[in-house]
Parts: sequence; C-alpha cells; structure tokens
Amino acid sequence: MEAQTIVTALIVAGAIASVTRRVWRAVSAARAPKSGCGSDCGCGH
Repeated sequence: MEAQTIVTALIVAGAIASVTRRVWRAVSAARAPKSGCGSDCGCGH
C-alpha cells in the first residue's frame, strides 16, 4: 500500500468514528429519561 492510501484510510476511519460517536451520543441522550419529570408528564418513568 502506498503512504497516501494509508493516510487517506486513517482520515476516513477517523471521520467515521467521529460521526458514529456523535450519533451514539444523540441516540443515548434521546433515550435517557428526562430529569425533572413529574408523575403527570406522560413519559412513563
């Protein structure tokens, strides 16, 4: 493999990891119960 291909692959892998982390954090935050919910909020918690 050429050095340029390796560098490109590392950059692409880093970008994919960054996007994956952001999506994971957004999904986990959306699924987490909201703080301060009252018993009548309807969220089921």
